[in-house]
Amino acid sequence: MVYRFGMPTAPAPYRPLRDDVRDRIRDRIVDGSYAPGTRLVERTIAADLGVSRIPVREALQALVLEGFAVDRETRGIAVRTYDAREIAELAGVGAALERVLVGHVVDSVTAEGLAPLRAVLDEARAAIDRSDVEAAVTANSRFHDVLASLGEGTMAHEVLTIVSQRRRWLLAQHSDPAPIHAEHVELFEAIATGDRVRAQQITEDHVRTTIENALRAEGTAP
Repeated sequence: MVYRFGMPTAPAPYRPLRDDVRDRIRDRIVDGSYAPGTRLVERTIAADLGVSRIPVREALQALVLEGFAVDRETRGIAVRTYDAREIAELAGVGAALERVLVGHVVDSVTAEGLAPLRAVLDEARAAIDRSDVEAAVTANSRFHDVLASLGEGTMAHEVLTIVSQRRRWLLAQHSDPAPIHAEHVELFEAIATGDRVRAQQITEDHVRTTIENALRAEGTAP
């Protein structure tokens, strides 16, 4: 038991080092620091993160199980690449779930609940205006996280959480964040005015843009 100001407080929950290492490697895959096909070398990553090779090895195996990396046996572990079919499937799964979630949000969200969504839109707009593409892409991706949080407690939110990290990668594949931000603004306005049909249609249209950008980033666009 830990005491603070004479009062007992619960100790921080234990978190294995491999989990922290896994999260840091995954973040680099999602933001493109480790591009698709890049070999993930234990020794190099361990030195970069300032840890031993054991948690890195465990983290890489976890990322293989999560689908972010592939074990090429004699050639080692590498960042996973996605073909056109897989990208379309991932986007389609996310869209179907988000369409249901958006319907729930339109029916239940309050003005107070919309505030964080508005804030992340403003953050993306500011990043675009100062030509900070990386910050704008990150803010655009976070828009979906905030939107999902507004549907917390629904089955759609629960299932979206399972695929959230892969969706983060998919949503980060936009080299030009301005059109994506414009679509997010449209979606926000539809939600704010209670237009369920319009909000769900925008969600579906948004998927096509996401797929096209991801295919272009992977070099598999037709």
